[in-house]
Amino acid sequence: MEERGSPDGDPARSLEQGPEGPDTPIQVVLRVRPMSAAELRRGEQSALHCSGTRTLQVSPPGGGPDVAFRFGAVLDGARTQEDVFRACGVRRLGELALRGFSCTVFTFGQTGSGKTYTLTGPPPQGEGVPVPPSLAGIMQRTFAWLLDRVQHLGAPVTLQASYLEIYNEQVRDLLSLGAPRPLPVRWDKTRGFYVEQLQLVEFGSLGALMELLEMGLSRRRSSAHTLNQASSRSHALLTLYIGRQTVPPVDPGEAPVGGKLCFVDLAGSEKVAATGSRGELMLEANSINRSLLALGHCISLLLDPQRKQSHIPFRDSKLTKLLADSLGGRGVTLMVACVSPSAQCLPETLSTLRYASRAQRVTTRPQAPKSPVAKQPQRLEMEILQLREENRRLRSQLGQRDPKTSGLSGSRVAWAQQNLYGMLQEFMLENERLRKEKSQLQSSWDLARDEQRVLAQQVHELERCLLSACSLYQPGPGTAPPCPCVMVPAPSCHALPPLCSCPCSHLCPLCRAPLGQWASPRRGLHLSQESQRLDSDPGPGGLADGGGGGTLCTPPPHGAPKHVAGAERWGCSPKPGPETGGPQRPNRQLPATGPEPAARQ
Repeated sequence: MEERGSPDGDPARSLEQGPEGPDTPIQVVLRVRPMSAAELRRGEQSALHCSGTRTLQVSPPGGGPDVAFRFGAVLDGARTQEDVFRACGVRRLGELALRGFSCTVFTFGQTGSGKTYTLTGPPPQGEGVPVPPSLAGIMQRTFAWLLDRVQHLGAPVTLQASYLEIYNEQVRDLLSLGAPRPLPVRWDKTRGFYVEQLQLVEFGSLGALMELLEMGLSRRRSSAHTLNQASSRSHALLTLYIGRQTVPPVDPGEAPVGGKLCFVDLAGSEKVAATGSRGELMLEANSINRSLLALGHCISLLLDPQRKQSHIPFRDSKLTKLLADSLGGRGVTLMVACVSPSAQCLPETLSTLRYASRAQRVTTRPQAPKSPVAKQPQRLEMEILQLREENRRLRSQLGQRDPKTSGLSGSRVAWAQQNLYGMLQEFMLENERLRKEKSQLQSSWDLARDEQRVLAQQVHELERCLLSACSLYQPGPGTAPPCPCVMVPAPSCHALPPLCSCPCSHLCPLCRAPLGQWASPRRGLHLSQESQRLDSDPGPGGLADGGGGGTLCTPPPHGAPKHVAGAERWGCSPKPGPETGGPQRPNRQLPATGPEPAARQ
């Protein structure tokens, strides 16, 4: 009897030794489904026999030699769904996913061999009808265990799920509410292959996760043919993303680093002649077989140590792209091979057994993604080593000099050390003195700056006072003493407003004549309003209409000095009129001003 396969057994016991570090083989569990009612009615015989818990014996009809295959675990048709869940060691995979590893569980086998039943249980009997607990598959049992495990963890955990299918080499989102549309598969240096625009749904309870599973199962493509009344026509991948924050993050906005747990339900390989597929079913079967052939080719290349270091054609199909990390990357993988015991399906059964036997010899190197917090001790350790090396080098340069080359005796070295210590103390005292001197200079500079600011404000106020008493008219010829109203400041200062808007501020402080023009446009507006007020109410001694030109100044009041006699003598220019060539307008004589009040003196 020929024996094939690997004697490495229980996957849970193998994983307990620690996945990180050495190469870990893909764990394979074989499940043989019971004979169906149709097969029993046709009188078909079983060609498979379980010899113990790890060996499967194949007895071909017609008296051929028996062939034995060894796997991690072999489960016959009498085993329940709970037995399959325990034998596969999925709890151990869940623990690894909580620690940050990438874990994958996928089923493989001929169409109608029980792959979907093993993962998700029987198909729902109707809308809203739950699957009986005893018939729940690996996925439902893993969900219940994981949610219960998360509640007992001390650190917060975020859970997200995505569900997609690969139908005719097109990736479709099963959780998207819109119409199904193909999604591109991209590659990134850090993430590897990933599906772009794939929807991630966050959940926090078992009921919410079960609703997502039922939604995806109802939207997945399936059809009926001769060998299976509910045959899956696409590969389905449901992924749980587990984010666990075990230590305070370096960056508060940084996402927690976590693992993922992926369940892959591969569509079954089939022969078109045996299933009787025609039309669209035949196209679907060809697409399924091509993707499974590409997967088998990648597995065969991964078995060769020389070819494994070279190029592996994961890009040949969408399925191999998404399983690249599970097969030859940094993840932990469990494969559940499902076969039919009927002798009529023996060719496909042998193909599945050989496929699974090769797969369990493929090794991966599981590695958990390291967060910046985990990388920080390594960086600090490297810095410590570098500083120690630099310290050692400096000590060797200072203390291990050759006396012949240096020419220094022990007494001279001690003298040099004492002198160096004294110089260091002097330098420290000098440094402290310079610091104090700098502080004093800084205080003096601040005081001078404040005084300069106060003086600048006072100068500014004086300039404004001067502008309120000045006129824009230029002085005429003569030797008379200058009038303050003709002391015009720089043009840049004319725009300053007067300090007071009372009428007394609009008179020349020496000749008491109204100033005819101001430096600021607002002053002109104020004068025009003042003129209108005087026209409407002249009062005693008010303005009298006159013609032609005139002067802006009136004779000085009684009692004024004799040298204040007339506007022209003081440099006041005549008002434009017909004699001067200016525009003609009525002449208004300015009222005579009396003696100044005592308050103004």
